[in-house]
Amino acid sequence: MPANINEIRSDLASFVNKNPEAFQAALLSDSIFLSQYATRITKVDGEFPAPIALLGNVVQGFYAEKFTPFDDIIYKKKDIRTFRQKVDFVFNPSSILGTIYASKYDEGKKPEEKTISKQTFDMVIKKIISDLDYLSVNAKYDSSKIGLDKPVFGVSMSGLNEVITKNGKDTNNPFYWIPGDAMTSSNNVDVITKFEKDLPTIAKPLIKQVFTSLEDKEEYQENYDDRFGSRPTFKDDDTVKTRFGKRELVGVPGLAKGTVYATLPNNFIETVDIVENPGYISDIQVVDRIIKILSDFSLGYDFFINQYTFMHTPDGSKNLGLNDSVQNKLFFPNESKLV
Repeated sequence: MPANINEIRSDLASFVNKNPEAFQAALLSDSIFLSQYATRITKVDGEFPAPIALLGNVVQGFYAEKFTPFDDIIYKKKDIRTFRQKVDFVFNPSSILGTIYASKYDEGKKPEEKTISKQTFDMVIKKIISDLDYLSVNAKYDSSKIGLDKPVFGVSMSGLNEVITKNGKDTNNPFYWIPGDAMTSSNNVDVITKFEKDLPTIAKPLIKQVFTSLEDKEEYQENYDDRFGSRPTFKDDDTVKTRFGKRELVGVPGLAKGTVYATLPNNFIETVDIVENPGYISDIQVVDRIIKILSDFSLGYDFFINQYTFMHTPDGSKNLGLNDSVQNKLFFPNESKLV
């Protein structure tokens, strides 16, 4: 096997040049669980205001001599953030000597045909997907731990659990709360059934999925079997349906147990910067006989409009709805159950 590290660097660079979108494909992969259920918004780097325009009722009885409009259009906004991430991968060529990877250098072949390059990047890409799968749900952003000499994993962005917690405290853009019992391993069928029955009437036909933790989904399946004798599955797959709405019950790995929510189509968003920063490998360096692979990108998850996100809560102090009479009338003017 050649000892020239620069030659190996050249092989890696050749692979990157011939597969320029390999890294971007990992970043935008549906293998990241949440990406399957998110609407992607591109060209986002940092924080941006999400505008919301609300138009009240417009239809009224006809009387030709007067112009009597209802309320004007009302505008609101929510600041949505994407988080700058980077990948620093260290590859020590000497570490593969005497291992099964040594044969993958394929001495004598053209650089683009040598499988050590593909093997290296396949390994990096799989790890990126694994890391983002975890971060997208479990990460807790902590700016004080960014840029340390010894990096800390899990603090580079806000994952779904933190997004829900943060948005749940936002009174300017509140969730639509649906009160109910605290969900346990024995009452989840009742809790989720009540949740979907209490969804606002105007939203029910639009909502196709209810989200909960993976553990809660599994316990729901088991309890449904015990109570009704058959599992609510369809088409011989692992899809689980709710009892009345026949909505897909999605179990999110890592989501806090007891969480139940639903949202309107396209309201859960994934923000990325793939135009200004397309997620390419930015550099391959050789330092002290070590090959360093560098890249960076922006990524974030959030709900575009909190008011159209329907969240189960065991908090007895919360009422059904937005817990704001003015906003209830703005967002759900014809929902008679709201105060």
